[in-house]
Amino acid sequence: MNLLSDVYLLRRLTSEEKEFLLALLKWKGISVSEWVKSSGFPSVSKETLVWKSDSQPEDLSIVKDWSREPCLIGRFDPEEKNAFLRAGASRIYDLNLFPLEEIPFFRPKRPLHPEILFFTRDETLYYKYRSLLRAGGSNAYWCRDEFGLPNLLKETRPGLLVLDAESFSTRELVEKLKPLLGVPFFPLSFCLINFGRENVYTDLARGLKDLSKAFFSPEDLLLFLRDRLALSSETETSGYQAIVWGGSPHNIREYEFVPIPKFPESNPELVENRRIRRLFLWLGEGAQRGDSSF
Repeated sequence: MNLLSDVYLLRRLTSEEKEFLLALLKWKGISVSEWVKSSGFPSVSKETLVWKSDSQPEDLSIVKDWSREPCLIGRFDPEEKNAFLRAGASRIYDLNLFPLEEIPFFRPKRPLHPEILFFTRDETLYYKYRSLLRAGGSNAYWCRDEFGLPNLLKETRPGLLVLDAESFSTRELVEKLKPLLGVPFFPLSFCLINFGRENVYTDLARGLKDLSKAFFSPEDLLLFLRDRLALSSETETSGYQAIVWGGSPHNIREYEFVPIPKFPESNPELVENRRIRRLFLWLGEGAQRGDSSF
């Protein structure tokens, strides 16, 4: 069925809304199965969408154990929403902000660009980002060593390359990637780095600044992407800032992202496309690829 999410965790839906949602799923030809907590997680095929009423944050870990893509639908106060986010939720539809009938059920018919390539040896870190980006309608690729990076860049032509500087020695990373700078398929790049560890400024001075436009801590970039992909009202500015390395600890300055472009709201089917497009345009020039009509 190519569903965008194959588990719906419901929270504070009225009985009429729940009935409407199930009728809508049936009308679209989507097979569904209710998850009753006492009976355990339903043993159904991946083509069957699982739904559960009165969901709790701990349900997310069970869904993850069953390799499912969850979506939260309902009404949440800030504390509840934060609890679900801390538990790993990456897709939340708050009915206080969006009507039930606007929820998309299926993945886009064709891949949305740009996509992201993560260069890291940290498997857990990659899957956190991948889950979030897939929830927002984009793709993420994984490269765990420098030998496969040139070919993967050519094959995927990603809009953004995220370098995990904590997975590699700085000298090794700079030596392997510098020859790739300037080639047509080398995308906009950001670097993940732990600013709290010792000798981080020495590593920056060894050439990482030549590879990346800006630097994030892994946690900050994850929060930044989650904020940009969240179903909230469009914001033209953001409090998130990345660090631009200027050569020494004395001239570090904040990198200011470009304003988020506005898109016409004439076609509701392009909501997901506009959101991911807006994210990458907001990150900066060099990340935009694909059809500019989104």
